[in-house]
Amino acid sequence: MQTAVAIQIDLPTPVAEAWLANLRSELRRGMTEHWYDDRYRSVPDFQRSARILDDYPALAGHKRTIGALKAALNSKAQGQSCTNN
Repeated sequence: MQTAVAIQIDLPTPVAEAWLANLRSELRRGMTEHWYDDRYRSVPDFQRSARILDDYPALAGHKRTIGALKAALNSKAQGQSCTNN
């Protein structure tokens, strides 16, 4: 059984945005690198991403971190827009 690790990081918005862009780029590169591997040739396209993420935990971590960063940045942006109205 896997155990979860929780982290909290306070980052300035420009740093979070730069990290998000970098993670997206790395995830895109990793998925492209493995998409046409022979081991995934028989996996249907609609299942291939999930299979790659299962096989490469670092890429799965990138995907989860991207989701967390997007949510945090969106939350911050919504909070700022509410105070500006």
